[in-house]
This record gives sequence, structure tokens and C-alpha cells, in this order.
Amino acid sequence: MATRQEVRELVRESLGYAPPDPVTLPVEGHVCDFPIWSYSRKRSTSTSLHIEYEDGTFFTLKAPEGVPGLSFPGYLDCLLYYGQREIFVQECVEISVYSIFKTLGIDPNNGRNYANFHKDMRRAFALYMQTDRFRDPKTGQRSRVEYFHVLRRMSLAKSRKESSMFFFDDLFLASIRAGYVRRLDFDFCLHLDKHDKPLARFLYSHILKRLGAKSMYMRKLPGFLNDIGLGYMASLPPRNRNQKVKQTLYPALDTIRGKAFAHWEVDDGGNIFFLP
Repeated sequence: MATRQEVRELVRESLGYAPPDPVTLPVEGHVCDFPIWSYSRKRSTSTSLHIEYEDGTFFTLKAPEGVPGLSFPGYLDCLLYYGQREIFVQECVEISVYSIFKTLGIDPNNGRNYANFHKDMRRAFALYMQTDRFRDPKTGQRSRVEYFHVLRRMSLAKSRKESSMFFFDDLFLASIRAGYVRRLDFDFCLHLDKHDKPLARFLYSHILKRLGAKSMYMRKLPGFLNDIGLGYMASLPPRNRNQKVKQTLYPALDTIRGKAFAHWEVDDGGNIFFLP
């Protein structure tokens, strides 16, 4: 049975109206670039990630309590969507956990879901990142190593319907306020969040950011795997790596085809490329 939204879109189409612009949320550019959550329950126990890029720069993630799990991208999407006005004028987003759960289709009456939420947010709060990929806005040089968090403080209400408070890191906020953001289709993000597709959710923003206004984005497949936090696959024997990539990466890319890009392909030279 069609949803109300689908019925409305069919009516608009029958009347000759252009489809409405998608509802969007702002995502900070570095969150698009760096993998900061787990793609599987098994690997959520990882406590660190290090990426070295071809240009000599690096990114390191330290997660003393483990990397945030599969549901975390949905929590972050809700914070950024419902708080997108507040983060431009204040440090804090206020929202109830109950509202987040209702948006994501998570049972708000199941105590285990609240325990999982607290665990994921503790992990997100504890992790920190360091990188020398940020360019100095005055000189354009990558002359510093920055250490930063996504969240610098949380105040979680004991009552599920009372608003909790989430304070973002000042570097994170400064980046958003300077316009270093990508606007993503909120409904599509929710679709990925609700169906436990954290890899596809990260690839959606990552490739959209990397592709930008270019006519093509191309990367050696091992380098691409490294960039998106799947570097362990690149070190596998070729047969095992190809099997893992086909089982894990390719389905995720097909899920976001038409949203982040129009076409993707791996050529005979081992390059993966994306066309807008």
C-alpha cells in the first residue's frame, strides 16, 4: 500500500507539477570524509583507525570504548536535521531521545533500545580524531595537526520524553558555520538508517563530497577501501579481497546509485570511478 507521501507525489505528478525539492540536512564536510562509525556489529569493538593518504596526509581515530555502532549515523542525522537552525547560533541541540526513536522507527517503549542509545553516544563522546588534512584558511597550507571531537559535552535526560542536550565540538561547529557542509536528502538518509545500512549511509555522503562539481571521481580501489575504513580488505589475498568487496562494497554502492552518483565502475586497471 502506498504511503501518504507517495500518494501526494502521484497526485502532483498527475497534475503536471514538478516534484518538490527533497528535505535536506546539513552534514559537516569532514564527517563526510572520515569514517566515524562501524559498519558491522563485529567491527564495532575496534578502538582505532589510521588512514594514510597518497598526498602524505593522515587521519587517525581513537575510540577507547569502541567505534559507534550501526544505529549511530541515524542518531547523528536526527541531531543535525532537527538542530540545523540551532547549530548556526548556539553550541547545543536539544531533543528528546523519544523523538529520535520515533523518527527512526525504533520502539520508544523498549528499554534495551535506550541502553543501546546510551552505549553508542558514550562511544561517540569518547572518540577523538587527529588529522593534518585541514588547510589553514589564510595560507591554504596543511601546516597543523588538529585534535577534535564531534561532541564535547552531553546532558542525557533520565526521562525518555524530556529533552537531552548535545554540545558539538567548536571546530566541528566552526566548519559548519563556515559553509563546509554537504546537504543530504533526509528521507533517503532515514531510509538507510532504518534499514541498518551504515556503510551505504557513509558512502552516500563520502562520494557526494568527493565527487563535488567534478565530471568524475576516480581512485585506486585499495586506496578507496582505505579511505572509507575498509583498509583491512585491501590487505587480504586478491581472491579473498575480491570476494569480500563483492559481498560488502558493491551492494552498498548499488543501494546509493542515483543519489550520490549516476554510475560507478571498476576498470581493468583496478580503478574505481564515479560519474555524476
